[in-house]
Amino acid sequence: MDAHVRSKLILVPVKIIALLIALMILVRLGYVFYDFLLNPFHEPATLSEESVKHVMTALILLELFALTLRFLVQDLIDPILILITVLTALGRDLIVLNFKETHYLSLLALGFIFAVTIAGIYFLRKNPG
Repeated sequence: MDAHVRSKLILVPVKIIALLIALMILVRLGYVFYDFLLNPFHEPATLSEESVKHVMTALILLELFALTLRFLVQDLIDPILILITVLTALGRDLIVLNFKETHYLSLLALGFIFAVTIAGIYFLRKNPG
């Protein structure tokens, strides 16, 4: 079988999976928006922790949706952009994390993921080829 035909056969299911991922992201974004609309501000009328979580989750979902659309339109996966998105998502997760209720193993896991992501960006920048 020709290599071009094989690459086309592989590309079709990958595009279908990417479309499903984009649909799942949009559904989740709709749910986050709907949940925020149900009760946007708790007493007192300030930006509550739950509202901040909704906003942060929506931003992460939008970034993932943009990466998925970039793959669908341009057939391009930029590993540095993916790692930067992971770092952004981790940073947003740390912002809304309740340190009093979080188990220390969860914090260690987040720190480990953070360190691996930074190391990945370093190695990709050092060896771009």
